[in-house]
Amino acid sequence: MYRRGISSRTRKLVIGGAAAALLGSALAVGTGMGQAAEQGNAGASSGNINALVPALGFSPGDPNATADRVGPTGVKVPGRCPPTQAQVNAQVALKNANLPSGTDLESRIQRFEKTLSAIQDLKCPASSTTLLGRLKSLTALRGDANRDNTLRGLGLNETPADKAAGTGSGDAAAGGAPGNDGASSGDVNALVPALGFSPGDPNATADRVGPTGVKVPGRCPPTQAQVNAQVALKNGNLPSGTDLESRIQRFEKTLSAIQDLKCPASSTTLLGRLKSLTALRGDANRDNTLRGLGLNETPAG
Repeated sequence: MYRRGISSRTRKLVIGGAAAALLGSALAVGTGMGQAAEQGNAGASSGNINALVPALGFSPGDPNATADRVGPTGVKVPGRCPPTQAQVNAQVALKNANLPSGTDLESRIQRFEKTLSAIQDLKCPASSTTLLGRLKSLTALRGDANRDNTLRGLGLNETPADKAAGTGSGDAAAGGAPGNDGASSGDVNALVPALGFSPGDPNATADRVGPTGVKVPGRCPPTQAQVNAQVALKNGNLPSGTDLESRIQRFEKTLSAIQDLKCPASSTTLLGRLKSLTALRGDANRDNTLRGLGLNETPAG
């Protein structure tokens, strides 16, 4: 009787412990999925993207070119290609939630693949860069038993092809003509005005009430990171001044990015704040008003 009682009690404890463990695992998985979904809507951070996106390996094209040019692999490519490094960085940030930052082989390969995808998104061929050949020298390492030693001798985005050519790590962005660079993704976070409303749920199918009291799509607005990336992608030189017109332009270009991302201005507070800036154009005291405001602060807040 005594032994059976202990056995029964032990059985209950084991079953209870197993149930708790299963519940804990389920919660962990659920939380992880929630975090992944949230990160998937964030875009790669524009603060670190410059260091993670491989250099294109060829000078930017002329955005106004109508004739072809000879690309880095000897074949003809559109004269407007490749895009600038800043434009590609912004496109990578826009399309990828978490760009791998590791020095392992697969992380390196993924960075090159996602960068090539961004090149194609921007309507330029891979042959307008040296990315494809360098990527092939990385994928060739998959079957190499000595690959770990090879990788230890390479920079973050350096490849065996870079090493063999003596071109260095290829991490530095290629230079380009002024005005064709796109807003630097290193400073764009400080220049793009805050949206003023929490991001929507990218999976939402119903509307939500926006910050101005009108209904907006539940998926809106995009995240700040997505908007920052879109602004960087579409604008050569985002004004950084504290003068009135620079402030107005930053708001206007941000509102344009919101629309590019298929969300209405009413899903943010940008329009009302912009109006309070444009109202200063006829104000003789505007310079004094502006001196009391932060970089993207407006009379409306």
